[in-house]
Amino acid sequence: MKLSLMAAKSKQGIIGNGPDIPWRAKGEQLLFKAMTYNQWLLVGRKTFESMGALPNRQYAVVTRSDFTSTDENVFVFSSIEDALAQLDTMTNHVIVADGGELYASLITQVDTLHISIMDIEPDGDIFFPMIPDTFTLVFEQGFESNINYTYQIWQKSQ
Repeated sequence: MKLSLMAAKSKQGIIGNGPDIPWRAKGEQLLFKAMTYNQWLLVGRKTFESMGALPNRQYAVVTRSDFTSTDENVFVFSSIEDALAQLDTMTNHVIVADGGELYASLITQVDTLHISIMDIEPDGDIFFPMIPDTFTLVFEQGFESNINYTYQIWQKSQ
């Protein structure tokens, strides 16, 4: 199973302030929606509760709480390992789509990173991990918006 990771971070690496994303950049969320359409998303419970279930996606939610869902497109797991083992039998591609702990736990296991770097320095308390040396930047494009941002694709070196 191929693992990708998709994140938006500030210049200093902030990805969140509590349960909130500390910016709204026009166009960047459209990129997320387009890239994740008809895909499996692996997210933490707090992220899932703050964003909700987007249509035409399937979710693997990792939580240590007693969270449950009646949505047929939402599967709940008690650990990252359980989620990955089950997903490996259900799909050939998963996008790790948010959660500081998930990013830190899985960044060395993913094949591709899709990173938007926001040209902003907000306050926040959740940070994106350092990109390991095993990744190479293969694509970069800047976008002008109400908050300018740069979209990057990183591939794990073989």
